Amino acid sequence: MDPVLRVEGLSKRYPRQSGLGSFQAVSDVSFELEPGGILGFLGPNGAGKTTTMKCILGLLAPSSGRIGVFGRPPASREARRRMGYIPENPDYEDSFTPEEYLSFFASMRHIPWSRGDSARMLGRVGLENWGRARIRRLSKGMRQKLSLALALQGSPELLVMDEPTGGFDPLARKEFRDMILEENARGAACFLSSHILSDIETICSRALILAGGRVVREGSMSELLSSQNRHRISYRKPGAGNAEELVELADLQAAIDRIRSSGGEIEAVGREILSLEEVFLSATSGGEAR
Repeated sequence: MDPVLRVEGLSKRYPRQSGLGSFQAVSDVSFELEPGGILGFLGPNGAGKTTTMKCILGLLAPSSGRIGVFGRPPASREARRRMGYIPENPDYEDSFTPEEYLSFFASMRHIPWSRGDSARMLGRVGLENWGRARIRRLSKGMRQKLSLALALQGSPELLVMDEPTGGFDPLARKEFRDMILEENARGAACFLSSHILSDIETICSRALILAGGRVVREGSMSELLSSQNRHRISYRKPGAGNAEELVELADLQAAIDRIRSSGGEIEAVGREILSLEEVFLSATSGGEAR
């Protein structure tokens, strides 16, 4: 099955403001998002995430490389029709209402839409009592909920999200994660950029870490969070209950032999499970996650 999103050798250069030379924002970035997948997109500020996302959305043209969204150019009508987007900082006209925005966006997308559809969608994202309120009355978190409602119009096959939970309290973040998982269960692929690592760790099946404009780590969540070097040994001491040891891979066999020779019974041996924060900090600082 063809990927929903394919990025091949993406590079983007910007001319310097001084007019001398250019700045390389993204260098040879490649990855794929399979149908039904949820890909987390991570990186420190200035890593090239925003540039990459703008190229995926067709808002910027790559300096080199190729991007395919459902096998089409990102700026094509077909690609945009099948995509929903949640921006980090939505800029809405303050005098409009959420109902008016939903109706307006539906008309631009040629999606049949009624006031009842607006009520149901706003209820789903927690804005059931704000449909006719002016945007100026909405908090940052409420505007993000409106962005989610707009992105979900037409049941998109790909959701692209840039820091979508900014301004959300913990309950709203959980509700957001639940909705994304519902959309994924429906069949939507999801591309999620966020600094909130717990969101990535909770809902993403794969993650990609960018630093200095390059991919520095990529894999399934289980691959990323599984240490390559340290292993945890769980065993039972004679007459003393359960115990654990954390050892380097090079010392693993010697530790097992020592435990057995002292009468211990090995119950399990496995790689240490890291937190996504540990992996992120190691990858973006140039070190290797242990």
